[in-house]
Amino acid sequence: MVGFIAKRRNSRHRGASLRKEKGESLLQTRLAVIKKIMLVGLAVTLVMLVFLNSRTIVKDINQQKIEFVSIQGNLSKVTENDIKAVVFDFINQSMVAIDLNKIQQALENNAWIQTASLRRKWPNTLMINVTEEIAIARWGETQLLNQEGRLFAPPSIAGMSNLAELSGPAGSEKKVMEQYQLFNQLLFPKNLRIASLNLNRRGSWTMKLNNEITVAVGSIRPVEKVRRFAGVYETLFAGQIASIETIDLRYEDGIAVRHKTSMNDALISMQTR
Repeated sequence: MVGFIAKRRNSRHRGASLRKEKGESLLQTRLAVIKKIMLVGLAVTLVMLVFLNSRTIVKDINQQKIEFVSIQGNLSKVTENDIKAVVFDFINQSMVAIDLNKIQQALENNAWIQTASLRRKWPNTLMINVTEEIAIARWGETQLLNQEGRLFAPPSIAGMSNLAELSGPAGSEKKVMEQYQLFNQLLFPKNLRIASLNLNRRGSWTMKLNNEITVAVGSIRPVEKVRRFAGVYETLFAGQIASIETIDLRYEDGIAVRHKTSMNDALISMQTR
C-alpha cells in the first residue's frame, strides 16, 4: 500500500506539472502572437508616417521657387541686367521644373557670352557662371574674331577700331587668326603692330603696319619671310620709316622697298645674311 499510495501521489504530482507547463506554453504563445501583432502594427505605422512625410517633402521641393540668382564670372561686355532679363522668363518655375538647358541656350544667344553653366543650389538659389568672348580682331565691318578664330557678331562693334582688321575668303577665319598671331609674335619685339592682314584667294598675304607701311608677304614661306624682315628692320628700315610706302618680302634673296618718292625705290639683297 505504501508503495501504491506513494505511486499515486507521485502520479498526481506529475500531472499537475504537465498542466502547468502546458498553461505556461499557451501563455507564451499568446504573448508572442501579441508581440508580433504589435510589431507589425508599429512597422505599418512607421511606413505610413514615412510615406506621408515623403509626400510632404516632395511636395515642398516641387513647389520651392528660386529666390536668389548668383552670377559669377568676369563681366565686361555683359551686364548683370542682361543675365537677369533672360533668367526672369524662367524664374516663376520651381527649382525642380526649371530647364537649365533652355536657360543656358538663351544666355548663349548673347553674342558676347561664349559659355554659360548653371546649377541649382538648394534650397532656393540658381548659380550661373558666365565666360565672355574676348575680341582679338575685327572681321569686316560687323563681326569680331576670338583667339580661336571663331566669328561672333555683337549688336555693335563701336569702340573696337583699335583692333586689327583681318580678312580673307569665307571659312578662312581660323587660318587668318593663326597667321596673325604668328606674325605678331615676330613683330611685337620690334614695336611693330599689325593694323590689317589680308589673305587673298590665291593664298597670298598682305599686311599693313601701324606705321602706315604696307608689307607684301606673299604665299611662299610667309612666316620665314616675316622673320627675316623683323631681323633687319631696325638696321635697314627703322631710320627711314617716314619715307617708305611699301615693303615687298616676296623676293627669294632680297626685300624690295618702295619709297613715297619713286626715284628712291631699291632692292636690298639678303644674300649675305
